Amino acid sequence: MTIVHLSDFVAHYGYLAVFGLILFQTIGFPLPGEAALIAAAVYAQHTHKLDILDIILISALATTLGGIIGYWIGRWGGYPVLMRHGHHVGLNSARMRLGEYLFQFHGGKILLFGRMIAILRVYQSILAGIYRMSFRRFMAFNGLGALLWAAAVGYGAYGFGGLFNRMAGVLAWGTLALGVGILLAVAIYLKRQEGVLQARADEALLGTEQRS
Repeated sequence: MTIVHLSDFVAHYGYLAVFGLILFQTIGFPLPGEAALIAAAVYAQHTHKLDILDIILISALATTLGGIIGYWIGRWGGYPVLMRHGHHVGLNSARMRLGEYLFQFHGGKILLFGRMIAILRVYQSILAGIYRMSFRRFMAFNGLGALLWAAAVGYGAYGFGGLFNRMAGVLAWGTLALGVGILLAVAIYLKRQEGVLQARADEALLGTEQRS
């Protein structure tokens, strides 16, 4: 869906288009949720037929609800599957503990930072569920991250609408490249520090974790 088609779609369906595209993107479907937010903000700035505050609140709500659904998909579906079959892709019980440790002790930072990165934004809620981050803590950072992301992107597009429209393709590819670069850097760091982090995870979780 091009930016022109997306703008027409938002103009026709309004807030519902923004809510639906962002909701399903956050759950994990390959849909242009962030682009819909940008298109709606630009449309609001040019036509005043939509209200930018409403767009931001609806986007934050859709992101929050999508995150909750993704969390429980990971918790109820992803975790049992990885516990049974994760060894086929190198995820043994020790590495599962490492993932739990990272989300239990650093999950808030992961959620807030990941919300701004396209790839992480789609899958971080599922990962939080898989690695059993506390649901209350997840809810707090999921909601905060959703609001910060929606406000930053929404007000940015509203204030610089023409530039966002002209640079939509460049911004999308630039964000994707940045996300991939950051993920590679994090993966390299985790690989190099895996032994240290694994020891911390085992010390924190082994013998004390309470399965729920």
